[in-house]
Amino acid sequence: MVSLVPCRPLTMGEIGCFLSHYFIWQDIVKNKYKETLLFEDDVRFEPYFKRKLNIITRNMVQQNLKWELIYLGRKLLRTDKEPSVPGFDDLVYPYYSYWTLSYMITYEGAKKLLDMNPLSKLVPVDEYLPIMFNKHPEKSWWEHFEPRNLIAMSVSPLLVFPTHYTGESNYISDTEDSTQIEGGSETEQPNADPSSGSGSQNQQSSEHSLKIAFDKNSMGEHGNLDPARSKEEL
Repeated sequence: MVSLVPCRPLTMGEIGCFLSHYFIWQDIVKNKYKETLLFEDDVRFEPYFKRKLNIITRNMVQQNLKWELIYLGRKLLRTDKEPSVPGFDDLVYPYYSYWTLSYMITYEGAKKLLDMNPLSKLVPVDEYLPIMFNKHPEKSWWEHFEPRNLIAMSVSPLLVFPTHYTGESNYISDTEDSTQIEGGSETEQPNADPSSGSGSQNQQSSEHSLKIAFDKNSMGEHGNLDPARSKEEL
């Protein structure tokens, strides 16, 4: 069963969006992917995206940085509460923010997110992540989750942005505009196999997630994205 935390109603799109991320976390843990890069499908990349990301990941490897989730794209709310990660000019510790446009996640990070059994107390995925790194401002949300010890960071400046914003032509958001489900209610849990065609894939959301799974050697010896496994320069 999927149960909703009674904080506020969720839309069917928000549930579908959460499930699309959830299925990827399951796949990461099942296949023991060391590091995974996720994108939602309605994003645009900053120029020289891959080159900039390579610089960041190379420095992370060189400095032996311990991390479990790193945002590449999100909606900033309080940059004054986001201190720099020591030794890095392009990484910060994120405060509460919106959106899950893109992030890198480790096997350990995905396992923490799954171990909380989030389908039994469902909240929007962009609320769940700040809860899990203990930066959500509302006790009525975070008090349902313990421990909240995800090691999270964010690139700064961001490398991924939405293709459209609210009010612009061709803007579509199933997470905002679909049918609401009242908090505290329960629904049947969909098949957790993302290849089955059920669950979030039947929501037809414009915010489904796409993963690129990196194996143990995918980032290369020095932290570079392996050009043999990646697209042309963005």
